[in-house]
Amino acid sequence: MDAKFNPETARLYYFRYMREYRGIGVLWGLLSIIWCILNVVVFVQPQWIGDTYESPGYGHLGVYSHCEPDHGRGVYMCSGSFADFNTVLNNAFRATTFFVGVSALMMLVVVAALLLFFCFKKTAVFTLCGILQMISGVFMFLACVIYPSGWNQEEVRTLCGSGANEYKLGLCSIRWAYILAILGIFDAIFLAVLAFFLASKRAKIEIYSATGVVTKSELNGYSAETISKHSIPIQPVVTVPDDRHDRYSDYSQSMKQHPGGNFQL
Repeated sequence: MDAKFNPETARLYYFRYMREYRGIGVLWGLLSIIWCILNVVVFVQPQWIGDTYESPGYGHLGVYSHCEPDHGRGVYMCSGSFADFNTVLNNAFRATTFFVGVSALMMLVVVAALLLFFCFKKTAVFTLCGILQMISGVFMFLACVIYPSGWNQEEVRTLCGSGANEYKLGLCSIRWAYILAILGIFDAIFLAVLAFFLASKRAKIEIYSATGVVTKSELNGYSAETISKHSIPIQPVVTVPDDRHDRYSDYSQSMKQHPGGNFQL
């Protein structure tokens, strides 16, 4: 029989593969949580573009808010709210606010969906999370592309100079939140592809349980290596009787019957 169709070989492959599979799954979950936090930070922080030493104005802008310094108090005063689109400067920034907000919402749903691993099939959960992460990446891409089209706003020209226009930043500079949003596009797409990969591999692993190669408890993580000693059944031990004592008794009986016998080595 071919080795790949051997049940024992399949079990050995399963137990060796599952450790790496679970490690990758845990890494995917941690990266999803980290990117969810960063996505929310990108959405709320008004640090997408800002002033430089050469810019005529002072301040910085985000997706929905713009901040200007209050020289009397020595702090930045920000205006604009994602809850009221009328306070956002222009339509391009409103679209950016929508796409970044939905992207952050999708990642929040992914983090909440991690709890579904305890009550639903892991293949379905990985697929659902992969779809949501793909949507998050696409929406973040649209936001990063649309955002520069709003740089012809009067507030942006006051901050960055007359050279500011659509897709031209003038004397201002791109801040860390915008850079993080661009990196988040690749991060979300990577996490989505990894989720689809884990879903496909999980489907193949479940075939072993369906064919009886591994049990359902082993598939859920209770392998033979994790079973406690108290759960190991006690097998009866069959012993072979030692007949040397009987032979010694026969030898003693023969000596008693023939006390005068001679023996040679």
